[in-house]
Amino acid sequence: MTHSLHREGTLDSLERDLCLFIYPARGFNYAGSSPKVRHLMELVYLAGPSNMIVSTLRRNLYSGVTPDEVLDSVRDGARVYCTFNSREKLKEALIRIKEADEGISVVVSGLIDQIREIANEIGLNPHTINLSLGIHGRTGRLPPPDIRQFITMCGHGMVSPDLVRDVIRKVKTGKLSCWEGSLTLAEPCTCGIYNPHRSAELLKELIPLYTVTRW
Repeated sequence: MTHSLHREGTLDSLERDLCLFIYPARGFNYAGSSPKVRHLMELVYLAGPSNMIVSTLRRNLYSGVTPDEVLDSVRDGARVYCTFNSREKLKEALIRIKEADEGISVVVSGLIDQIREIANEIGLNPHTINLSLGIHGRTGRLPPPDIRQFITMCGHGMVSPDLVRDVIRKVKTGKLSCWEGSLTLAEPCTCGIYNPHRSAELLKELIPLYTVTRW
């Protein structure tokens, strides 16, 4: 889906940030899809996602819900959104999903060359490809690139630039660890594809570059 295509950052960082969506289709396999979607979610859990959400609950893994609560919320037509912090985990999930052959559409996003490589390794032939064409318009009004690499991990824009700055300040002053700060940033994400593992790495890289004038 297009809301996962606009993630920003270095190639090295984006290589550890891959999304996977599970999508039943109205008029085709929507009715009666809940047991199939739940099964695919269980397979995704086994691969170790960095984050996940199901459309029938709209609460990601860092909003105070348990995996069982997420699974139990699945209803017909439920859509699943998740992210992984390594190609190996995504590949494992795709292998399991391919073997399950539930007939539900799966969408994967990441660096195009990396996704093509993974698909080729496990014998998948993507039938549709969407590409981000970048940012157009009044780009001078955007936050700087170091902030955008955080906020673009939430495809619905629910992680605000000011929240990122506040977390950077708290990590810099020792009030939060990099991981705690990343969980703070992940919590408001309503699409479940904010990657706190990548976020923690970004914080570790950025903190030495910042100075704090307000505690």
